[in-house]
Amino acid sequence: MASPSKTAPNRGVIHPFDLKYGTDTSGYLGPEELLNGRPSDAHNYGYSAIAPSVFYEACRRWHETLPTVSGRTEAYSLIDVGAGKGRALLLASELPFRRIVGVELSEDLMRVAQKNVARWKQAGRVRTKAKVRVLQADVLKFRWPRGPLLVYLYNPFACSLVAQMAERLASVATSGGSRLVDMLYVNPTCADTLARQGLFTRLWTARIEMSEADRKADPYGTTSDLVSAYRLK
Repeated sequence: MASPSKTAPNRGVIHPFDLKYGTDTSGYLGPEELLNGRPSDAHNYGYSAIAPSVFYEACRRWHETLPTVSGRTEAYSLIDVGAGKGRALLLASELPFRRIVGVELSEDLMRVAQKNVARWKQAGRVRTKAKVRVLQADVLKFRWPRGPLLVYLYNPFACSLVAQMAERLASVATSGGSRLVDMLYVNPTCADTLARQGLFTRLWTARIEMSEADRKADPYGTTSDLVSAYRLK
């Protein structure tokens, strides 16, 4: 296993986002730093946060694909699977989602995310009327809210869990939930798994360039992220 310093040579850089708002979302934590004694430890891919410029552009591109009948962000709940320290939740709260929920298995990260949400609210940054919540939960046991749903993932865990999550989403939709279930998947390492399952249609895949500020603060030293959007068939 590569050391955290080799995987993320800029792991100690504080993002301007945190410097500006007093939040704590920067850095990188390797899988070995997030062990909790559960079987799921073997599937954990570690923590890092989405570049704000990538998140906003991905949401913009996703919005352009919405069907006419539900073509409003306001109709959707955003569920951040593997929410980590919660940066995506904070960014999502500046968009008009109906509901914003972070699902995070690590209790330590969940607590950090909750503190970040509280600071964000105190700073008056929440622009949506939706409640922003962070839950400590296993995504395979999470009770999905009624759709429409936008499920957001920043490459949080192994493909076996991604496959099980997709199956649960399809099952919930079939058993009475809305069939309007989309995914925004950043660094989609399990794209082949989703394709083999055949439950979701890939809408688009794009390499999204980061802003200059995001590039300088990226823990991996990269300048862009690959993002795919999916829709439940």
